[in-house]
Amino acid sequence: MNSKHAYWDRFAAEYQQKTQISCKDFHYGPLIPGDKQLGLLPELKSGAKSLELACGAAQNSIYLAGQGVECTALDISVEQLKRAAALADIEKADINFFQLDLEELIPAIGCFDLIHSAYGLNFTAELEKVISCCAEMLTAQGILLFSLPHPLFSAEFLELDGEDGLFLRNYMNIPPEERYDEYGVLIERSFFHGISEISALLDANGLSILRIAEPAACLEPPYTSQVWEQYREQFDKFPSTLIVKAGRT
Repeated sequence: MNSKHAYWDRFAAEYQQKTQISCKDFHYGPLIPGDKQLGLLPELKSGAKSLELACGAAQNSIYLAGQGVECTALDISVEQLKRAAALADIEKADINFFQLDLEELIPAIGCFDLIHSAYGLNFTAELEKVISCCAEMLTAQGILLFSLPHPLFSAEFLELDGEDGLFLRNYMNIPPEERYDEYGVLIERSFFHGISEISALLDANGLSILRIAEPAACLEPPYTSQVWEQYREQFDKFPSTLIVKAGRT
């Protein structure tokens, strides 16, 4: 097992204990509205097929399975998938789970009407490869729907002379958030991607942006935790999450 797999396996229990994510709505990120308010999901008929990337406990796939969608969900972490399978059993959701790193994604996995990911694609250094593979796996009318940390979330939220705002050193070259183990060894990175970069990657693979969303925080989000609640004032004023809905050109 490499250090990246081990990190997510160790992190799984703490993350699921401290984070509350509903299976009754389709979530996109911390403290923001789910799809019942945002309305980004495509109309999916019973029997439509979906693929979730970096699924964690697969709450979004569980939600879709409840709508009659045939769901497949992938994650790098065996421990996350164990928790996902247990939650799916509780919710009586039939989901195909596979342990797979995003960099190992291949078109042979299948063909899907919806490929989705919430706060997952930021953890790959090969976003172009992942989007290219997703484009190959989409049906003719298929939708790619994903959310990432907004580039503005990399900025520092400051108060100065009684006013607050963001300080961002260089929007054109935002370094990734780096995560280290107890020995100071780098084991994971979370990347920030701007809208123009994402648009270019999609266009290069025959996909076009259908909708962009940068929602503010809401009072009853489907995804929250005590840690995320500390950011509420910032998220009320500046977007924390970038949501992209794309389809074939």
